[in-house]
Amino acid sequence: MNDEANNIKRQIAITRRDELGHPPLHLDNNSRLCLKCNRAINDEINIIEADPACLRLNVLTQSASQTCVCNAQEDIGRLTIHCRVNVFIEVNIYIPDNVRSCEHHLDENGMFHNRLLPGLRFINRPYLIKGLQLQLFLQHLRNVSANKVKGIDDKNLTEDEFKCIAPVSKQQFEELFTYCDPVYYNGKLRQIKRKDLLMFLCKMRQGLSDDFLKIIFDYHSRQTVSSVVACVRTSLLERFVPTNIGLQSITRENFIEQHVTEFANELYNPRPAEPKVIAVIDSTYAYVHKSKSFRVLRQSYCFHKNRHLLKPTLIVAPDGFILMICGPYFSDAGNNDTNIIREEFERDANTLREWFQNQDIVLVDRGYRDAVPLLQHLGIDHRMPAFLQRGHRQLSTEDGNESRIITKNRWVVEARNGHLKSVFKFLGQTMNLQHAQNLSGFYRIAGAILNRYHPLINMQDVNAEFARQMLQRSTVPNAIQARVEVDNLRLRNGQWRQLYGEDVPDFPLLDLGYLKDLTMGIYQINLAPSYIQDKLIRENDEELQLDEHINEPGFLRIRLFSRFRNVVKHQIFIAYTANEMENIDNNADNNPISGYYCTCQSGARSLGTCAHVASVLWYLGFARHRQLILIKANSK
Repeated sequence: MNDEANNIKRQIAITRRDELGHPPLHLDNNSRLCLKCNRAINDEINIIEADPACLRLNVLTQSASQTCVCNAQEDIGRLTIHCRVNVFIEVNIYIPDNVRSCEHHLDENGMFHNRLLPGLRFINRPYLIKGLQLQLFLQHLRNVSANKVKGIDDKNLTEDEFKCIAPVSKQQFEELFTYCDPVYYNGKLRQIKRKDLLMFLCKMRQGLSDDFLKIIFDYHSRQTVSSVVACVRTSLLERFVPTNIGLQSITRENFIEQHVTEFANELYNPRPAEPKVIAVIDSTYAYVHKSKSFRVLRQSYCFHKNRHLLKPTLIVAPDGFILMICGPYFSDAGNNDTNIIREEFERDANTLREWFQNQDIVLVDRGYRDAVPLLQHLGIDHRMPAFLQRGHRQLSTEDGNESRIITKNRWVVEARNGHLKSVFKFLGQTMNLQHAQNLSGFYRIAGAILNRYHPLINMQDVNAEFARQMLQRSTVPNAIQARVEVDNLRLRNGQWRQLYGEDVPDFPLLDLGYLKDLTMGIYQINLAPSYIQDKLIRENDEELQLDEHINEPGFLRIRLFSRFRNVVKHQIFIAYTANEMENIDNNADNNPISGYYCTCQSGARSLGTCAHVASVLWYLGFARHRQLILIKANSK
């Protein structure tokens, strides 16, 4: 009975025992049928095959009882018709109506878990479905077809598939849907469906056109899609957005406690024991198509970008929390960064001026220089990168260090601007004018989703102690710059030749941890591979060059070309502790790099390094020993 040839007989025998209420019987190679039962089963098979209504189906097989997955005897029940129909649709296996299963293998809807379906065993054999059973089975097949959701159904998507469509997870989608209240549209109360919200999120996430969304979400027309987008946008703006972004979403005290990091408080606040609001302000660009209105055409054209665009402005906490999104504003000369921030404080005087109080701190870029008097009048302390003094080509060491302190945390607003356009591709593409008039709503919805469902920006290995170290190092003068200026090394003629992989053999070995500590961050280190590789594979007139005239151990002079302008050359001076060839490990008690100086605009600073110095240090002390880049060997 337990061999492959008797599969059909075995299944009929198991069914008969179950109908008679007999206990399950374990089958092995010694199991046999009595002659009477064998004759009766053969007769039944012949009758089934002779019946015109007989079908050949993939019928579920069982080993000892009518439980199809395990041989449990307790807490089992018959499978529902919905489960049996679902299995037939998914894997083409018919399950008889008397088959049972324990609850462990079923989900909350009484269906088999999807991972179990490929493991179901079956045998293709003649099978007769009785009239009433066949009618019931066909009726449920029809119901499944009639109730099948056309287009994309969020319930049938995996977690990874869902995140490709929407900027939230399935669980977050369920919570977001609770904020979708009915809204009035064209004089009628419109209910927001799950499909409507998913379509809106898909448009934000992938930036798809309304015509394409009409097809994949099975809407009647493009106009229907446009109206659904408007309804969902209006609904989310009513409750979800005010709860998660804007001055009304968080109190000043909670903002300081939750989003002003100890690093930023120690670095920018002159009295760290009295925490203040610290925020970063910057504008971003939203590109739009040309308008038929000449006025809009003029005001939306940006001479700096040579494109038509609008400018939303973000106010962001040191950890990336978006406090508010202002605008958008036109991009003509009358709407520069200074005028935008002045407009916000004047238009929202009763809210913004009350929220920002005396001695609060804002980090801005150089475009806000004309807004300094307004900030000073409001009692707000501003931090802005230094400007080049007239007649100078390089920032002083003090100005360079101060600028580095500001940029150490100001980049979070740039990162959030990037997140808005990478997570929500709709905001990163050139926007149709029909959506441009609602750009403020789209940006605030995107910002609210980032605040609630996406992680904050966490800078690794930065804390109050690291901030104190930065402040202390910012007071250290650049001794190498002083030597270069005293000895006039910058203007001294050099014997330049290409820098080869085997040059400067006594240069100390450096690890990435030391380089990151020296540069006070990872940006310059991440830039170094592309920078050095670009120089090494260029033609001879733009290669990395070494001055052979300087024959002083522990001191070198290198020249390289700017990555922005071909005519600009930068000179790099590095003082180091010569390393013995047999000593491959850095001595933790010594500082292998004792100083550096570059002739670029920010190369005089002693707090961190410019990208040129970091690239040379990365190449000589790390990369060339690990074959991380293509290295030219000396052909001599």
